[in-house]
Amino acid sequence: MAKSAGQSQRLAVGPDVAAVLRPEEATRLHDIRDIERLRCHICGEWIEPASSTPTSVSVTRDGEIAAVDFAHLDCAPSRADLAPLAVLAQAEPLGISYAQALHPEAGAVLLWERRLDLRVRGTGNHNQRLYLDPDWWEGFHPALSNEPVRLLVGWLLRSDGDDLVLLRRGAEVERFYDATERAPTGWMAALRESGFCLLIVGAGIGLDRPATDGIQRAIRERRALMGLAEFEL
Repeated sequence: MAKSAGQSQRLAVGPDVAAVLRPEEATRLHDIRDIERLRCHICGEWIEPASSTPTSVSVTRDGEIAAVDFAHLDCAPSRADLAPLAVLAQAEPLGISYAQALHPEAGAVLLWERRLDLRVRGTGNHNQRLYLDPDWWEGFHPALSNEPVRLLVGWLLRSDGDDLVLLRRGAEVERFYDATERAPTGWMAALRESGFCLLIVGAGIGLDRPATDGIQRAIRERRALMGLAEFEL
């Protein structure tokens, strides 16, 4: 959703920062500026949500994460260190990593994560992961102790040539390139037979070096959300 001129003036997003943000992430940063009390990462003073104080947002590499910080515009301009972020994201700062697996009970499983693990600092929620905004992933949920995985209403996984496409109310959310070709033996057959796929979306899972214990740890620590989506050829 496009922001008004007034909202844009309240939050400065420089071209380097815009280059590493997906549209929904950019929208979420404007929302955070509008509704949350923020601490300036330069001077440490608070920026109130109702104030008209010009504010900037920056993205820098901090170890294995991409740190998103707010500041008074007078304290710091909006900037992003593109070269370190590109290295962190394996040269694809807007991309995702995904993996497919067959589970003896759940059947076809599709896991993916944002290549750039963007974490917002300076808010009441410590290091909240920007890509996992619950409003965007409507219906997805953390692991439930005594309940089955819930069906995702309004979501659909569809085959499109060699790709799989995840749709939300008809709009494309993610595209998994060459997923039908990359799928392990029996994965597509299980997907067609059941008509459903277990989806797991996360951040900081480490799918570039996949390991079952790392995925399970991410699920336990609520760094991953899940849901059951209908599949359509």
